[in-house]
Amino acid sequence: MPRSARVWIATDPDHTACAVVLARIAIGSQGIRVGPADLPTSSPAERRKLFRNVLRLTLWRATGSTGAWLAPEIVARKRADCGV
Repeated sequence: MPRSARVWIATDPDHTACAVVLARIAIGSQGIRVGPADLPTSSPAERRKLFRNVLRLTLWRATGSTGAWLAPEIVARKRADCGV
């Protein structure tokens, strides 16, 4: 029987909650346990970003698309900013 794997997320405190939730969604289904290196305290603004990112990842996993087609003007602006 394979040993269970565990991934510890170490990142900027402002990003830890989001990174842990997204990693749990992305690799948790593979039997890999994910946890923060330290417990974050999220602000309301960070919780909104977390919710947005969870929805985006769920959409991507379900459809193979990030949903960028829902906001073409934002995609165009980001591409222009990057010189693409």
